[in-house]
Amino acid sequence: MNTAYRVWDGEEMHYGDDEGLSLELKGGKWILWRDGCRVIVASSDDWDAALMWGTELKDKNGKLVYGGSVFKVPVSINRQIHGSYAIYEVVQRNGIWIQQFLRSEKGFRARGYMAGLLIDNFENERESLLFDGKFLESFVPEIEVIGDVYQNPELLEVAE
Repeated sequence: MNTAYRVWDGEEMHYGDDEGLSLELKGGKWILWRDGCRVIVASSDDWDAALMWGTELKDKNGKLVYGGSVFKVPVSINRQIHGSYAIYEVVQRNGIWIQQFLRSEKGFRARGYMAGLLIDNFENERESLLFDGKFLESFVPEIEVIGDVYQNPELLEVAE
């Protein structure tokens, strides 16, 4: 069972291994408590808070990949269009971890494009690409986590 998690409280990221914190899950809701005094740090009722589970995968630098992580991976095709790397967000859809294409180094954005594959975008605002369950695992030796969607919202912006 995956127990690695992190919580964005709207201002700060808290990790499951941070001392003095406890996560409580109950009936589809969650609360992150500060131990000892039972002070709520964040909860599912907070509009700007988010609970993210770890994928159990680590990037090339040993950094754990979570939902909401943003990573870059070297581009092996169409480098004249894309540049040397592409940027993806890690999301979970229907219990499957997928990478969601955000843009390439040169700002190229595609809808459902990767090596000739066209797929739906999961009714999401940004482009999504779904591969088999081994996608992230196959890229682990090359991916580098460069931030997350909460602390680094600029990573979601289109390059000008």
